[in-house]
Amino acid sequence: MSSRSEKLKRKAVDDTKTKAKKARGETELGDGLRWIQHGKEVKGACPVIALTSDTLPGRDKIAGFDIDFTIIRTQSGRKFATGAKDWEMWDDSVPAKLKELHKDGYRIVFFTNQAGIEKLKVKPNEIKDKIEAIIGSVGIPILAFICTGENHFRKPSTRMWDFMVEECNQSVTVDLEKCLYVGDAAGRAKNWAPGKPKDFSCGDRMFGANIGIKFYTPEEYFLGEKAAPFEWRSLNPIDYLKKNPASNDKEEYKSKNQEVVIMVGCPASGKSSFRKRYFEPHGYVAVNRDTMGTQEKCIKAAKNALNEGKSVVVDNTNPSVAAREPYIDMAHNKEIACRCFYMQTPLELAHHLNYVRQNQTESEVRRIPDVGYNVYKKNFEEPSKLEGFSEIIKIDFKPRFANAKHESLFKNWT
Repeated sequence: MSSRSEKLKRKAVDDTKTKAKKARGETELGDGLRWIQHGKEVKGACPVIALTSDTLPGRDKIAGFDIDFTIIRTQSGRKFATGAKDWEMWDDSVPAKLKELHKDGYRIVFFTNQAGIEKLKVKPNEIKDKIEAIIGSVGIPILAFICTGENHFRKPSTRMWDFMVEECNQSVTVDLEKCLYVGDAAGRAKNWAPGKPKDFSCGDRMFGANIGIKFYTPEEYFLGEKAAPFEWRSLNPIDYLKKNPASNDKEEYKSKNQEVVIMVGCPASGKSSFRKRYFEPHGYVAVNRDTMGTQEKCIKAAKNALNEGKSVVVDNTNPSVAAREPYIDMAHNKEIACRCFYMQTPLELAHHLNYVRQNQTESEVRRIPDVGYNVYKKNFEEPSKLEGFSEIIKIDFKPRFANAKHESLFKNWT
């Protein structure tokens, strides 16, 4: 076989291997960089796609960056890229600054939220190709971590950072005092600079704060501009705990007699935790649409439990008189009491708990979208004794943590 034929044959074999690796999400790049998938599947997809290396030495200094409108911007001028090639450097100074950091001993790492992957609005390979092109343009090894949806790895959660420093840094301990993070989602109001739009969120600033490292906007870091005013736009969890310290109360809410308990409250207001703590241990049968699926199944389960002589706790949002009526009627037909437990959790706190629950359960319980809160508000009718309740008990939220990890997650910005 001629030398040329052997080369063509080897190339064909190499191309086949490369295609196989791409199919597995393990494309080999320079510096040992390769794409991997990480995390337990959420909605049929891995929550993180990461560009890592087993050969690059670990570093104790990390310089993290968001990508869109921090490292790059769209070449088309549109808010969202039209494809993998629709990008240009955010500023001419970006590549030189990244090279300078690399020379000074920093590991450069991209952290990006790409919920469009989960929503099927953008293909993973489109994001990966763009990142590879950026790295090629800069000319230094860069790691990258892509959150593929609205899951527990999504910034400002620290899970992508934690995975990087714990499993992708060759066991080198990171010195947080020397680390930094740069991103454009910084909580700045409209016209924070002449003609500048409002930041879409404060997520990047929160990400840096949750990790405990210095944060800069692109304007501050690359252009040397002064810091602009900002707002967190979210509950300050540490301040909240200072005013409302964790509780270990020993209160009892169970009844000695058979009854129906109806929970009322917006999503993530603490209803499920309350019924698990105060009712289920005492034999109450929980009725919940999240697990049973429909109101009809809930009503059937409640009737069966009452016919067996058991008490029932209806753990749904139950915003309206119509939603509560079937269960009140059941209680009256059985000639037993029907109590209402009305959660007083402020809306801002409920939104925070919504994210905390997703992070605590590692997305087994997904975040309730804003539309869920809007539907609750639209249908809400305050509970009244005129409906047939024997008692209406208002419940203030009291922080309680199963362990230190749960408390730490509560203290994170969301």
